[in-house]
Amino acid sequence: MKIGIFQVGKAPDELIDIYGSYAKMFVTLLSDKGCAIEFNTYEACDGVFPQDIDECDGWIITGSKHGVYEEHSWISTLDHLIVDIYRAKQPLVGICFGHQIIAQALGGLVQKSNKGWGIGLDTYQLNNKASWMSNLGDDITLNIIHQDQVIEAPEGAVVYASSDFCNNAGFYIDNSVLTIQAHPEFLVDFTAEILALRSTLTIPKEVVGPALVQLDRHGQGIGSQDFGAMICQFFRSSLAD
Repeated sequence: MKIGIFQVGKAPDELIDIYGSYAKMFVTLLSDKGCAIEFNTYEACDGVFPQDIDECDGWIITGSKHGVYEEHSWISTLDHLIVDIYRAKQPLVGICFGHQIIAQALGGLVQKSNKGWGIGLDTYQLNNKASWMSNLGDDITLNIIHQDQVIEAPEGAVVYASSDFCNNAGFYIDNSVLTIQAHPEFLVDFTAEILALRSTLTIPKEVVGPALVQLDRHGQGIGSQDFGAMICQFFRSSLAD
């Protein structure tokens, strides 16, 4: 199984030597789950894309500091590739920005939320679960850093994850698309450190402070490993069709 990773954001220079790139975080998350996956990373935010979608069996789109509605040529290119991948019924996973751009490309709506920043941890209620989600319980807690949200899911999408803060936090379409607004690939320590860095730049300090306390108190019980195992089950199930 060969999985292509569209890296659409870059980890901060201050943290990348410790935690690795966003793509590397996915390699770490998925490599010990029995997937037998080979990975190939495409620096999509630098305009690097596959020549053909058949270069890989399935795809992951990472998180990014950008909004999916921003006017960058690479975002437009990725929009069109998502449609091609979907029509080819190749398995596609979207995380945070990836979740949002898949929704946008397939006809959903993404906007900056009037609820403001969601940072730290969020607990999602899980409903309408697909067969390959059998390892997950009734809820899951994951790392979050986002201000944009999927306001309307695409036609045909089944929303399986939601919270009071984010109604459309995760959806799937048939056996070929899986998304989540959260960051299962992030370690709690990484989330805390990137929030501390961004509190001086983009995220208000009064929002960051409570999130850091929450991460310190409750961060060890999150469901990242279970979600990673579910991603592997999704890829295996989709590619077996």
